[in-house]
Amino acid sequence: MYQIVHGAAGIMIGSRVGSPLLAFILGFFSHFILDAIPHDSKEARDWENNGTDKFVKKVALEAILDLWSLIILVLIMQEGSGIYLSYPMIAGLLGGILPDYIWGLTELFKIKNRALEKFKFWHEKIHALFFKPIYLPLKYTAVIQAVTLIILIASLNI
Repeated sequence: MYQIVHGAAGIMIGSRVGSPLLAFILGFFSHFILDAIPHDSKEARDWENNGTDKFVKKVALEAILDLWSLIILVLIMQEGSGIYLSYPMIAGLLGGILPDYIWGLTELFKIKNRALEKFKFWHEKIHALFFKPIYLPLKYTAVIQAVTLIILIASLNI
């Protein structure tokens, strides 16, 4: 899923629990539950893999744009709806997006570490848990992500 969805899941979790630590932990684990839902776009993967030397740069660009969409969502929630993030909501958001940053930073900086390699392997296996390791067309993945995001925002306990 995109960071906006993982972040919204963390915010929703944080809105329902009082402890920032618990929200962070549950947000972290929610990341893997959401990643098991088919969401990878064939078009995005084709674009990323067109020139393997630029793969990490393209993924970084996607991550930056995705992070901006998450920031805009938070600003809209705060300024448009008067929903201000509590400490548990912030902690849940951070826990929800952290696994992708762990993966991305180890790729970007070519970090070799046994624990991180196991984490990356497990993170990638989660993506293929409930479906064949194929990429769906963007017209399906965009709907999957949008519906998931709407459900998460509607589930906020505020």
